[in-house]
Amino acid sequence: METLDGTEWDVVIADTGFASSLLALSLSRSGKRILHLDPNEYYGGAEAAFSLAEAETWALRWSESTDGATFSHASVTKPSLSGDSKLLSSRAYSLALAPHLIYARSNNVPALVSSQCHNQLDFQAVGSWFVLNPFDDALTSSSRLIRVPSSREDVFQDASLALKAKRALMKFLRFVASYEEQTETWNDSRDQSFSLFLEQKFGLPAASHEPIMALTMSTTPASSTTTGFALPRIAQHLRSIGIFGPGFGAVLPKWGGLAEIAQVACRAGAVGGGVYVLNKAIKEAAKVEQSDTIALTLDGNERVSTTWLCGSTETTRWTGCTPAVSEEDFTTISRSISIVSSPLSHLFPPTSEGGVTPAGAVVVVPSPDASEPPVHILVHTSDAGECPMDQSVAYASVALPSDTGYPRLERAISDLLLSAEDAQPELLWTLRYQQRTNLSTQALRESGGLINLPALRDDLVLDDSVLDGVRQAWQSITSEEQSVFMKFEAREGGEEEE
Repeated sequence: METLDGTEWDVVIADTGFASSLLALSLSRSGKRILHLDPNEYYGGAEAAFSLAEAETWALRWSESTDGATFSHASVTKPSLSGDSKLLSSRAYSLALAPHLIYARSNNVPALVSSQCHNQLDFQAVGSWFVLNPFDDALTSSSRLIRVPSSREDVFQDASLALKAKRALMKFLRFVASYEEQTETWNDSRDQSFSLFLEQKFGLPAASHEPIMALTMSTTPASSTTTGFALPRIAQHLRSIGIFGPGFGAVLPKWGGLAEIAQVACRAGAVGGGVYVLNKAIKEAAKVEQSDTIALTLDGNERVSTTWLCGSTETTRWTGCTPAVSEEDFTTISRSISIVSSPLSHLFPPTSEGGVTPAGAVVVVPSPDASEPPVHILVHTSDAGECPMDQSVAYASVALPSDTGYPRLERAISDLLLSAEDAQPELLWTLRYQQRTNLSTQALRESGGLINLPALRDDLVLDDSVLDGVRQAWQSITSEEQSVFMKFEAREGGEEEE
């Protein structure tokens, strides 16, 4: 198609981020005329994956702060290196802005399977969870990096737990297995501190709270993480173990996190007849009077019309077509992506005897102050397809703005490297950036035909809220029953066609 000018569409999707790409996938067999745009020169939006050169170009673009922008304060550092440590070619890396883990017990997995996307995706195991204590105190070496017990077998084998603590922890694990049926135990504590709940209801000493809290992946301070938030998170973690294989319950998408799923979803949308145009933004949007259509002006002054306009909060912020969004719906996260000169093998023990060696590990670095949030680090080996052999990538985040968040991230990564059992690893390259995230999990719809798709949560777990929002959007557009959402028969020729 040489020009879009004068064309009419049933649906225009304004970006190729994760939620928007899933919507394109869900509509790929609906028979709708779909135009899928992206203002960037790459797929994935806020969930993209980059080579080194692409990441450095991206960092220059977002080095300053712009009102309402998703990213800001981005910078790249390349420390002075010693010995043979070095970066390889730019294309040897695929660094993810969204390196999220996916639990087996989530609705995302059945949707990827029923939509046939799983045939083009490769998943790797996320194995152990660790709590990392700071290295400037009187802790012994063995107490600095603590592997979190997440099963009864782990509890029995954990030599750091006293017998009384083991009994209390076992009691808690039995409770979590069926907590929904025991509301009398926790309902009155739903909005109270989870740490207080553990102490009062199960007699768990404060020293044992951090490993349990690590399983929640909560980005809020320990003092404000509620029981109502923590219990379903821990239950999901425990119930997922063994679904995909012994000893682990979560996976990561290979080759670039959620960007890889977005790419596969966009390919399915293209096979279904969708038209894709990168580096094409929407300049203006206006509701056509006495009509069910929206008139759009694109870059290059091309004019198109559509019945439905869909996209993220950032890409759908146009006069006359923007749903009201309060600043209270947003949070600020500091993030970093670090390439490490070591595979950090001590973080990746086999998931079980004879089990797989995972490609991902979670390290939680609690704050000494219970009123401050923890740092979360996802560490990926080269098996994740994001770096060369004998290196690893550490994705760190903390729910603080850059002025206070960056020092916390730097310290957490430094302590992580100090925990290595072999030669001291070095940082080869680091990208830091601040991200502004919309916490609304609803697909907001106006009478004018705008659908504002939900963003990812501020943590590193892909939960079901984004998929739920995409389902709402799909049902608004198609009026189909929810039971057929993203349920497709394999195409004839299947994988070759896509």
